[in-house]
This record gives sequence, C-alpha cells and structure tokens, in this order.
Amino acid sequence: MLAGFSPDELATFAEEGLQGIVAITAMFAFAVWYFSIMRDSGLFDPFISRIVSSIIDKPALLTIGTVGLAMVTHLDGAGATTMLITIPAMLPLYDALDIDRKILAALVALTAGTMNMVPWGGQVVRGVAAIDPATISNVFNPMIPAQVAGMLSVFGISAYYGRRIRENLDAVTAFEGVDEESLIDDAVDGREVSVDPKWWFNFALTIAVLGVLIAGITSPEVSFMIGVVIALLVNVPEYEKQKEVLESYAPDVMTYVGILFAAGVLIGVLEESGMITEMANILVYLIPDVLGSQLPLIVAVVSLPARLLFSPDAFYFGVLPVFAETSAAYGHDPVAVVRASLVGQTVGFPVSPFTGATYLLIGLAGVELGEHIKFTLPLMVIPSSIILAVALLLGAIPL
Repeated sequence: MLAGFSPDELATFAEEGLQGIVAITAMFAFAVWYFSIMRDSGLFDPFISRIVSSIIDKPALLTIGTVGLAMVTHLDGAGATTMLITIPAMLPLYDALDIDRKILAALVALTAGTMNMVPWGGQVVRGVAAIDPATISNVFNPMIPAQVAGMLSVFGISAYYGRRIRENLDAVTAFEGVDEESLIDDAVDGREVSVDPKWWFNFALTIAVLGVLIAGITSPEVSFMIGVVIALLVNVPEYEKQKEVLESYAPDVMTYVGILFAAGVLIGVLEESGMITEMANILVYLIPDVLGSQLPLIVAVVSLPARLLFSPDAFYFGVLPVFAETSAAYGHDPVAVVRASLVGQTVGFPVSPFTGATYLLIGLAGVELGEHIKFTLPLMVIPSSIILAVALLLGAIPL
C-alpha cells in the first residue's frame, strides 16, 4: 500500500499467488496423509526390522544400517519421523560400542538431507511453489540420478566409519546385554512385523503411485489423492476410523499448508506488483556478465552455506524468486535455479539452526548444536558436491 497499490489490487495479487500454489499444496497434503497411512499400516516395518537385526552381531555394519534405516524412514519426506525412529533405535548400539554420538547424528543428517529431495519433501515443495514455471516433474525427474549418486556417497561415508569401528572394537562382546527384540519393537512402534497379502497390496500401491508420479501420467496431487482413497479403503475400512486417522495426521498437514498459503500470498504480491522484476533488474545491473551467465551454478554452490543464514521460507520465498528472475534475464530457465537450490538446501536442512528437525536430531542424539554443525557440515560437502557434479554432467543444472 505504501507503494501506491489499493487494497483491491493487493487482494487480486494475493488471489493470483494462491492460485499458483493450490496444486502443490494439495500434493503435499495428500502425500503426507498417504505415507502416514502406509507407515502406520506397517509397510516399512519389515525393512526396519531386517536392518536392525542385521547389525546386532556385526558392529561394522552399524553405520551402514543407520543410513539404510534413515533412508527407509525418510520415504515420507518428514525429518521428524526419521529422527524419532532412527536415533532411538540406533543410540543404544552406538553407546554399547562407545562410538561418538556425533557420528550417529551426522549419518542420520546426511541421509535425511539427501533423501529430502523427494517430490513431497519440504524444499522441493517450496521451490515449486515459489517459481511459476516449476512443476514437480520438471524439478524432480532430472535430479533423480544426482540424488541416487548422492545417496551412494552417503553409504560410502557410512562404510568408512564402519571400517574404523571394525578396526577398533571387539565384535564378539560389543553388543552383550543389548535386547534385539526391544530395539525392533521400539523401531516399529510396537507393531507386529508381518508380510501378509495386505502388505503386498500396500507395497504394490506405493510403487504404482510413485511410478505414475515420476512418469507424469497424471498430476502429482491426483496421484496421491487416489492413493489415499485406496489406502484408506483397504487399511481402514470403517468410516469412523478413517476420520480418526485423517484427523490424527492433520496437525502435520495443516502446519505446512498454512505456510504454503501464506507464501502464495507473498509471492503473488511480489510478482504481480513487479517488485521481484525490479529487484532482479538491480541484480542484473550489479552482477558482472561473466557471473550472471553462471547464476544456476552459483546458486548451487552457495545453497549449502545459505542454510546457516536463512530459514527455508526466507530463502525459497524471498531470495530464490529474485535469483530465478535474474537468471531468466541471462537466458537460463528459472526451473534450473530451483534444481540448483536443492543441491545444498535439501542436504543441509538437518544442520540449519532455523529448522525444527535439527533440534529434534541433536536432542535425541544428545549432541550440542555447535558440535553437530562443526562435525557434520564438512561431511555434507561430499554428497552436495557429487549431486552437483552429476547434475552438471547430465544437464539438469546448466553451465
């Protein structure tokens, strides 16, 4: 209003912004519902049980098992779920071996960060919501090989620490007194682990939903909407229990839905009023041509340290749109800037002091924030660099 726009104009700007983020908000909400139903139905339990069991008598596999467990539990894209399952399950084993808890916190952080590149992860959702031409398919699909390479590097880091454990510890007596059944029971939240026909149906349904999403057969929000309906009918057939289930997940859903709607209003006002364009014009004027032509690469490089300076909302809804508009002025696809931001913004979220999951992680692991950042941040450079290298090699991020 100080810039001379009337309340009616601002309302129109806000409506335009909201229209642009409705689809991604729906996708996020139904994705959270879907994976929450799958988790509580025991879809991930056999994998979790197998991972925990496999490392009881093999201390050298402890770190690899930690990454595997964190990877499986982060399929729902929720950092809190990963921390709450992985760390309590693994911490007694690390303590039994007298292993530095910072290693546990770092491995969980590296895994959750790299896995957070999934389409329903918070950073991808924010990036798609912030940049108008961006969609789930044109942001996520080109980055799949880079994400796979990043996860392989995390397994490599875990294998390195596993080898150090094998060299320094007595594998025979290391886990004396550790109750395997109790660990598994805690990891699966007390559910009975079974692979029955319903489990196979849920597994096939999940593969189908993800396959349709990646192939682009229909829009992501429709894929997850249909998936939620089918999952509820099969796993929770009673109507009253269906209501209870959806209501129990509502707090997780509505927190981000509110953030996304607020971001939509902000983006609508910034874009429709011309403010982002003007800020981009200033950047174009200030940035030398040699740097402007490499803006996607610059965004990728600074995205990890930016995690320590900006909250995810401030970065994606305040900083990234300006970079995207500036990049477009130099002839780059704005979507490439979104992909570039994922290189560090996803990997780095579990060390950010602006992210709640970071405090949950260090609280469960019993590690100080400063120690966690000092130990984990240098390790994060490895998967971030590999993700960037593969993305550059395959053209997902242009030079």
